[in-house]
Amino acid sequence: MKKVLIVLVAVLLVFGLTGCASMKQDAPPPAPEKKVVLGADGIPQPDWVYKTVSSQDMHYESGYGMMSNKQNSIKRATVEAKNKIAAWVSTSVKEVVVTYVNDAGSGDNRQALDAMETISQQVAEATLSGVSTEEMWVDAEGGVWVLCSIPLANIEQSFEPAAEAVAEAFVESDAAAAANAKMKDAFANLLKKAN
Repeated sequence: MKKVLIVLVAVLLVFGLTGCASMKQDAPPPAPEKKVVLGADGIPQPDWVYKTVSSQDMHYESGYGMMSNKQNSIKRATVEAKNKIAAWVSTSVKEVVVTYVNDAGSGDNRQALDAMETISQQVAEATLSGVSTEEMWVDAEGGVWVLCSIPLANIEQSFEPAAEAVAEAFVESDAAAAANAKMKDAFANLLKKAN
């Protein structure tokens, strides 16, 4: 009887151990922990430092600066963020120019607007009004990160002075008016695609 009991206990141990081993193999590995980077003030690094921030009515860019003191670092980081915004605006304007040609009408009733270059230059110069610094973070080495934004409405409004100057230069035909309406639609679509 002792032999049967010993065999029974041995069998139970074998099944128990193989059951535990198979459970360990089936369990997924633990997820790696996200490393928290702390800044100079013990504040964790915000997501916008390494991820693009987006919004329906704003465009955001980050900038970095590490100079001899904090104030100069802030200025440098802000300039970098503004340069990125200017580059984004410039790229967007070039896309409008490339994808839209305002030459409309039929037969003898054709008009073409010669204002594409003027509009793109005025937009590139005027759209940086309204840029504001949203957030700032100082890393452990003393480098400053800033997050700047510009309302998309400011970019849209920059087209208006150039369009008004072109409109004053000549009297629009119905065909040219239709072409201008298409230009505004193309710009609105560009802004939707940018976000």
